[in-house]
Amino acid sequence: MPFIFTHAPQRLVIALAAGLLTIAVTLSIYGSSQPSERTLLGAVANLLPASELISDWEIAIMPVAATPEMKKAVAEMLNYDDAVFVNYVRGKMRISVYIAHWNPGKMSHRLVAGHTPDVCWTQAGWQCESGRTVSDLEVRARRLQPAELRTMTQRGVTEYVIFWHLVGNQAVTYGTNWRPPWYAMFLDIWQSGLQLRKEQLFVRISSNQPLGDFWLAEPVQILASNLVDLGSLVSAGS
Repeated sequence: MPFIFTHAPQRLVIALAAGLLTIAVTLSIYGSSQPSERTLLGAVANLLPASELISDWEIAIMPVAATPEMKKAVAEMLNYDDAVFVNYVRGKMRISVYIAHWNPGKMSHRLVAGHTPDVCWTQAGWQCESGRTVSDLEVRARRLQPAELRTMTQRGVTEYVIFWHLVGNQAVTYGTNWRPPWYAMFLDIWQSGLQLRKEQLFVRISSNQPLGDFWLAEPVQILASNLVDLGSLVSAGS
């Protein structure tokens, strides 16, 4: 027993010091790593459907500052390289599309993840009534990467939201449906090595109609098809 009480604290200190040293070396290498190449060469607006393909829809280009994501960013900027916010309306259906893009090495994807609807919308007064990961979406018979689906409400208004956070063309989800867990940074290092500063694309589609209705609408199908052509949304092996 005296041996345990005498040496256990020393072993604990050594273990903690080794852990801190490992983290320091990891962060040092990460900070000096070279960012990956950019795949999106044009403006994000080019991903939107051409107006002549959806002539029966009313199209309204909205200020990016009007999105819940930007309304939340008061003390900090999203620092994106390009972004677009568009409303499509036909009859009773309204579809809102928000896309933001970050060049490789521009922004920590952990900071971008802090501005998803799970965080920004709820802090802007919306309530998340339900949330799940959707893995069965398809476009042109090709399976898409998992998307996050949320049902949000505010003062009697219901909004159905689906979004992808793509890091290096890989959809990021931690299976928590909310904020990334405390171990997310270590999970990133395990899955992606030390090259974490990749190109990022955030795509959010929301509507006053459920997913089953708005997903088949022409603006959404054309947008998803354009993203598949870019190589951003298609699932591996699809």
